[in-house]
Amino acid sequence: MARERVQLKEICQRYKIRVIDVEAMNDHYLLETNRGPKELHIWPRLDVLRWSFAWRERLARQGFREVERFIRTRDAKPYVIIRKIGYTLNDHLRDACPLSPSLEHAFRCGQLVARMHQAQAASDYPYVPELLKREQNRTALEVKRARELYRQLEMRAGELDPARGWIARQVPPLLERMERSAELLASPLLTDEWLAPSHPDLGLENLAWVDGKLFLRGFWRPNMSVQPRDIAFYLQQLYQQGRSLDLIDAFLDGYEQIKTVRYRDYLLLLAFMAFPEQAWRQVEHAINAPSPDDQEAVSAIRQTLRQQQELDQMLTHIAGRAVGKRGADEPI
Repeated sequence: MARERVQLKEICQRYKIRVIDVEAMNDHYLLETNRGPKELHIWPRLDVLRWSFAWRERLARQGFREVERFIRTRDAKPYVIIRKIGYTLNDHLRDACPLSPSLEHAFRCGQLVARMHQAQAASDYPYVPELLKREQNRTALEVKRARELYRQLEMRAGELDPARGWIARQVPPLLERMERSAELLASPLLTDEWLAPSHPDLGLENLAWVDGKLFLRGFWRPNMSVQPRDIAFYLQQLYQQGRSLDLIDAFLDGYEQIKTVRYRDYLLLLAFMAFPEQAWRQVEHAINAPSPDDQEAVSAIRQTLRQQQELDQMLTHIAGRAVGKRGADEPI
């Protein structure tokens, strides 16, 4: 802890601020300074740090300044690097208000995310082909685990109590969905030349009102993926919040007004959305737990499956949009 305090002091001295108080948060330090509240973020990957700085500045140069940017140091550098670890400082948006999009706002959010994705695609990141490969490998591994669990359950079928038996019966339909998702991710249409990187944590909290303007915030984690995963995660949250396909269309219409979305983009989007991540985790945990509360597990899994059925309406709707993007040489 003492060493960490010394390092924080060393970093803060690089900036034109006087630190009054420091509070450790989940993924950053909140600094009270003589120039207002600031956030100090730590970047273990310098390649992601440099890429994240580049796309933010590209957006700003295009005239969009409602995005969290890096504060420059005393010697005008956008970040501090100490022992191969990066550190950035940005303003803390204390007055940011969460956004519950109307149709108009959803359309504007789609436009804004598309502009962010364009800026991210135009900023150099050398490992883009690896991002899809990582997603493909992760999904293939989960499918392998689900198949092995199903095999074990078939061998133990007569030994399971009613609750555990019900949980076991959820594995085949989940496995089918997982295999379909893996199949979509492995499509030959998904080639490297059109892939673009993104932070894979786009959520409702990343779009907020600040001083009456729509503001992009967050994206401080070092994780990376491809852009359709970004959209998939956001649309699931948007639909769960409003249960409105009109909101989904408004967002996608706004996005497509700025950035072209092809059939293969929709294919990848559907692949990410079809994967039953939460239900699979719950079922796997309930089966493998040494002394689980089966009734509580059944209740939680039922609720997740109901949510999944509701999301399936959105997937069907988005698949309909995808059909209109399909070229003559692209399979359904």
